[in-house]
Amino acid sequence: PIPPPPIPATILPVMQADVKRLRTSEEAKEARHEDIAARVEAAGGTDAEERFVKVSEREDDTDMSEDTLEALYIGQARSTWKGVPLGKSACDWQMYALLIEELQPRTIVDLGSWAGGSALFFADFAQMLVGDSFHKVVSLDITLKSVRQVARRHPKIEFHECSTEHFGNLFTQEFSSALPHPWLISEDAHYHFDKLLPVLHALMQPGDYLVVEDTSLQMQSWFAAHNDASEGKSLEERLHTKEAVEQLRKKTAFLKEHCNQHSDKYRCDTKYTDMFGYNVGKHWNSILKRVA
Repeated sequence: PIPPPPIPATILPVMQADVKRLRTSEEAKEARHEDIAARVEAAGGTDAEERFVKVSEREDDTDMSEDTLEALYIGQARSTWKGVPLGKSACDWQMYALLIEELQPRTIVDLGSWAGGSALFFADFAQMLVGDSFHKVVSLDITLKSVRQVARRHPKIEFHECSTEHFGNLFTQEFSSALPHPWLISEDAHYHFDKLLPVLHALMQPGDYLVVEDTSLQMQSWFAAHNDASEGKSLEERLHTKEAVEQLRKKTAFLKEHCNQHSDKYRCDTKYTDMFGYNVGKHWNSILKRVA
């Protein structure tokens, strides 16, 4: 066979540099995969010190790519439960199902009823996984006009038309005392969080869980960037989205400050925040267990 021509001396260093760069890139990728695997394994372990950590010890970062974030939202936009829009991603489905199974909540508080899909989802899963000891889902929103009849008819759901700004007017001591613990609270309303959280703090007991949704800084930045670049939206729609993103950012900052002020009472449950990798999903460091 005819031997290949020799590689010119000027090209050889360039090729060697490319090979070295490729090897370094592959090694970095492998190291990242090992780090992600270690994080997930630690989160799924039984060691409480590794699983339950202070919010101040968590990073505002994620192993999730922006492409995966976009894919999650495409799926969420199509997600329904019994034909009712759900507003939950694939990560949320898995997280809430396992959390209900483990916690065995007797009361679920659903903040942000929308069409009633989330309340319906919670009620069905709780009846299936908790059984007869499950009391009810209490679901509220500023308006219930969008709630579907199939959700309204569910015997384990109680809907209330109430803004989170006036949450304390509904959840009085008398009303709350009739709701057995442990509670699972899902906050997906976003507005007036500074008014809501102090009331929840006063009502929650050790063992209760608070899931504050859409605290991902990556997601918030993605929404803001796409809103600015959108050509198909009206000015009114853009302003509405801009305000919603601002509320999410305020909520996220307020929650972090609250958890730092009460660091003896709340722990981030990394079993659920890191199920698919570090903060993979929409809820960064905001699946919280009340511990004291």
